[in-house]
Amino acid sequence: MEYPFWKLREWTPDLPEGRVDNIYIHWSAHDYRSVFPAYHFCVALDDDGDIIVVNTHDVRENMRNVYDAPDEPYAAHTRKRNSFALGISVMGMQDSKPGDFGPYPLTPELIDALCLVAAKLASRYGVPVDAEHIMTHAEAGLLDGYFGTEPQQRWDIARLQPDLRPLVPQDALDAGEELRLRIRRFS
Repeated sequence: MEYPFWKLREWTPDLPEGRVDNIYIHWSAHDYRSVFPAYHFCVALDDDGDIIVVNTHDVRENMRNVYDAPDEPYAAHTRKRNSFALGISVMGMQDSKPGDFGPYPLTPELIDALCLVAAKLASRYGVPVDAEHIMTHAEAGLLDGYFGTEPQQRWDIARLQPDLRPLVPQDALDAGEELRLRIRRFS
């Protein structure tokens, strides 16, 4: 399936009116080019290695309480947090562990692109750039009791760089704060 996409520098989204209360930030745990419709926007690389923004899901489908009609389409990006919420993801981190980010690690350029996308979405929908309204999946996992590296747990994005010490909840909080700081810089 083909999705609309733009080079990052050309991305000026035509976003519909509607209510958005939260933005959740993820990584895909795949390669840099594979995009997934669990998110609204994916930051990926094209065949030339340029950063692109891919619109994988209609944002209007999450501008409602999705649990009132769960059989209707919506982007299911963050467990029990999809109503009035957008999910954005950087493609990468396949085969990663907290101490080794694998063959598709986060890069400063991809992180900045993700933060730029978040900043544009936050500005458009009036979403405050704070820990209550914009958070990583790891931070949501902390709040909802499923943070970690086990198969049903989430640690995206709990670290921006690999570190051999054991993963701890503070890592998720620190990474979330660093991402929000970068988002504010683009606002």
